[in-house]
Order: sequence, then C-alpha cells, then structure tokens
Amino acid sequence: NKKLKWRRISEPFERLVYPDLTFNVFGNENTFKKDLIKQFPDDKKALRKYFKDVKTVSRWFTLYYLTRFVPPFLRIPLQIMSTISQKKSLQTTSSYLNRYISNPKLRAILTSQWGNYGLPPSKSAFVMHAIVVNHFITGGYYPKGGPEEIAKSIMPNIEKHGGRCLVNHNVNKIIIKNGKAIGVRVENETKSNTKISDYYAPVIVSNAGAFNTYTKLIPENIHIPFREKIAGMDSISQCVALYVGLKDNIKTLGIKASNHWIYSTYNHDKNYLNKNILEGKPSSCYLSTMTNRDENRPVNTAIIIAYVNFDEFKQWQHQKSGKRDKEYYLLKKKISNGLINFVNKRYPGFNKLIDYAELATPLTSEHFTAHPEGAMYGFPATPERYKHNWIKVSTPIEGLYMTGADVSGLGVVCSMLGGFATACFLNGSFGLFKLMAKVRRYNRTAA
Repeated sequence: NKKLKWRRISEPFERLVYPDLTFNVFGNENTFKKDLIKQFPDDKKALRKYFKDVKTVSRWFTLYYLTRFVPPFLRIPLQIMSTISQKKSLQTTSSYLNRYISNPKLRAILTSQWGNYGLPPSKSAFVMHAIVVNHFITGGYYPKGGPEEIAKSIMPNIEKHGGRCLVNHNVNKIIIKNGKAIGVRVENETKSNTKISDYYAPVIVSNAGAFNTYTKLIPENIHIPFREKIAGMDSISQCVALYVGLKDNIKTLGIKASNHWIYSTYNHDKNYLNKNILEGKPSSCYLSTMTNRDENRPVNTAIIIAYVNFDEFKQWQHQKSGKRDKEYYLLKKKISNGLINFVNKRYPGFNKLIDYAELATPLTSEHFTAHPEGAMYGFPATPERYKHNWIKVSTPIEGLYMTGADVSGLGVVCSMLGGFATACFLNGSFGLFKLMAKVRRYNRTAA
C-alpha cells in the first residue's frame, strides 16, 4: 500500500579495495563501463562483450524462473527457448571470465561482488553472477527506517485479509494424512512452558527452505525421492558478522561509499577460504556503513562480514546460545579484533570511531534463523542447482508448496520472486496473468 519507502544509496555506492588498486562503483551503467575501460583500456572489446553477455544470461534466468510455476503448455516452449543460452548461463563464472577476460586484475574486479551470492568464481554459476551484476547496475537501495520496515509494512496487509503473524512459534512437523498436507504442528515457547498446537489449512506453504522442509518437517515415513540428495548437499556461505556502533559519522574519515569489498589478494578462491581469520588475520571482508537511515532516529552503524568455515565452530554447536564455553567467546574476541584491524589498515582511524561491537558467528545465525549450519543462503548458486527439476513450487506432497529463495534464487529480490511464483501457481493455470493484471490495476489506481 505504498507504505514502504526506498532510498537510493549515496554514490559511489560501492568501493572495491585491493592492495594496489581502489575502484569506485557508481550506480549508472554507462559510468561503470567507462570507468572500467579507463582503468583497463586494453580490455575494451572484452568488456563490451561481457556486459552484453550479462544481459543475455539475465534473460535466461527469467525463462528459468517462469518454468518453476507456469503450466505445462507454457513451460515447454519456455524450456525450448532457454536452451539457446543455457550452456553460457550454466558454466562457472571463472570458466566464462578465463575464456574472455585475459587480465587477472580485471577478472577480480568484475567478480568483487561474489559475496552477494556466497561462492567464489570457480564454484558459482555464471547466471547468478550475471543477475547480481544486472541487479546493481543502476545502484543500490535500502528501506527508509531500516530493514524492519519491510515486515512492518507487510503485516497489516496480511492481518487485514484475515491472516495472523505469530512470533516464538516453531513449526516442528508438517501434518500429512492420506498423502495430503493438512496442517502444521507448532511449539509455542513462553517463559513458563511450551505449548503444542496444531494448525490446519487447505494449503500449506513452506518458506523454511528446502533443506528444513524435506529433511526435518516432513515425517521420515513419507517418501521423498530426492530427500537424500538434499541432505547430502553442502551447506555453504557461512560467515561471521561484526555489528558496530560508531561514535560519529564514518564520513569524518573521508569515506564516501556505503559498501566496501576489501581484499588482500586478487585471488577470490583464497579470499573465500579466509584461512587465517581465526588467528585474527582475515584475507577479505565486506564493510557496510549506513548512517542516518531515519531522520527521526539518526544512528551511525557499520557491519563487517567475512566468510568462515562452519567446522571451526562445531565443537560449540550443542551448547546453549549465550552460555557457551569461555574459549568460544575468546575466539569471537580474536576474530572481532582481526576484522577491525583489517578495516583500519585500509581506513586509518576506523578503530577509534568504534563505540560498541558484537560478533555473530554461524552458530548465531543457526540459532535465530534455523538455516542449516547458519548458512546465509539456501541452495548454493552452483551450475548444478539450476539443473534440478525438483527445485520448484510444487512438491511430491499434495497440498504442500514451496516458496522463497529456494524456488527462485538468492537474496531479497529473488525471495520476493519466489513468493510471487507461489502465488501465481496457487491461482491456477492462468495465475501469472491474473496477478499481473492485478498489479497493473493497482499501479494505475496508486498513480
């Protein structure tokens, strides 16, 4: 209902920081191209091809997305159309770049945003790289008042139409009777006790992720042909996140960009491994500084994110959040200091601005989100992901449907597209056209 307002991130919205090169990224496609060509004039032809292919592969993703929920009479021609660019889309990002981009520094610059899809170029599908590049080609945006405004703007609309939004309710089982999903069993956790309740509905939609849905919520006696494949898929994209409160605006250090990708090497496979981060010596991190997001509640904050290996935290997985061994908190302190020092080397004086800092580990993410091993994303964005025909809205269980990122792709926008796909599917064979017509009517009324 037009209550959620978006603001453009100030320019340059991103800065790519390497040992001997800093590259500012502006949210304008022509500016971005010109700046790259100016920095790498010998690769002008290759860069033009690269941006053309990014557009082509992004269009392939649109076809792939539509095949996840449209009826067969539309799906088949879309699948035929998608074969034209499928090979190019489903190669790894490094395979594409190694073939067409000869300059290793340029290859690194072009893939600096790999953290947005959680895999280095050698593992990621070129299609995921392309849609991320295409998405940010006109800059970045954030919700006025902070990300919590997304939920605040959606909840009243849900409740207006008879829905309820419940917190502290953990779904632990999908109730299936005679092969049909009819409800969910829920634990309502309060300070005094835990109450078990069953909720019934004609349609059950899961946004808990494919891993949780198929391996935890559906009873083991229910046959799921691909359950073992899902259970065997690697959880990736685990990270630590250092939340920082600042004494003053970071612009006092001369920092204009809001998002910073900071690397110690041009080799992103090494940056991804971040081998020495537990010793307080990270090789890469992402720094985001969002100041004064709400004029009525001015704040100066930052977040530093770095990739880690979940295995390093497994020994504390069984312990209760907030009450783990002393060694765990000593490790958190060492990692925190290492990240602060890493940023401070690039931006001297950053450490003196810090008023408060708290580190979240993959165990923190696992506790609050129930994502397996605290992974940031669902199914990894490898080429194989887009070849599985069971990654879609419908499930082998009648009355049970999937939604969110594991239907579409990674990130906020793709999660929204997953929701739209499920809504289209549940509106019948012509659901896509029904919903698009409603969107157009709403936009005309709002205008």
